[in-house]
Amino acid sequence: MSNGKWIGAAAGWFFAGPIGGIIGYYVGKNVFASKVDNKTAFEISLLILSSVVIKADGKVLKSELEYVKKFFTNTFGTTKSNEYFRMFNNLNKQDYSSKLRQVCLQLNSHINHSSRLEIIHFLFGVSAADNEIHPNEVEQIKRIATYMNINSYDFESIYSMFLSKGSNSEKWYTILGITKDATNTEVKKAYRKMAVKYHPDKLIGVSDDIKNLAEEKFLVVKESYEQIMKSRN
Repeated sequence: MSNGKWIGAAAGWFFAGPIGGIIGYYVGKNVFASKVDNKTAFEISLLILSSVVIKADGKVLKSELEYVKKFFTNTFGTTKSNEYFRMFNNLNKQDYSSKLRQVCLQLNSHINHSSRLEIIHFLFGVSAADNEIHPNEVEQIKRIATYMNINSYDFESIYSMFLSKGSNSEKWYTILGITKDATNTEVKKAYRKMAVKYHPDKLIGVSDDIKNLAEEKFLVVKESYEQIMKSRN
């Protein structure tokens, strides 16, 4: 199955808009050893959004940079990862917040909903890399989610997966997108809906690390359902 199913059917979608401008700049600098394609453009977009989130709290922390570097190294290997990280270091010296909406809208037009959910999960992973999710980072990720047509239930569900385990029962319900007043039938329905939404098979032509993010969410949803039903019994 082609990567087009994941990223977008139209080849070269990234040459237009703000993403195209950013990519064009770095192609001109001979940052990329190989030709830029749809998949590469998506990966560059992850770097752009990561940079915006990392700088949301006014600090660029080593732990967050290392999270991104480790993710890209595990996914693409050291050589290609080094290309990306040279670009990432330059992105972090610039301010792309004014282009955030346009970048998100461009992505929204060319990637499916499941892939957009993985972006939000990835960004929360970046934010949580220093063991603290700063409120400004949450607001920035929420803004990104809104621009990419991710509803508040899905946003809160993913956000809850990164919160501390201090109030587990409330967290379980939030992950399933329901309240404690939900009936057993409603709990089961919510679980089935979330399990389908986060199933790794929904992602086609992606790296193993992206699939691992989906697998993590899938298992957390399953655990939340089991814990709710266990507490009710």
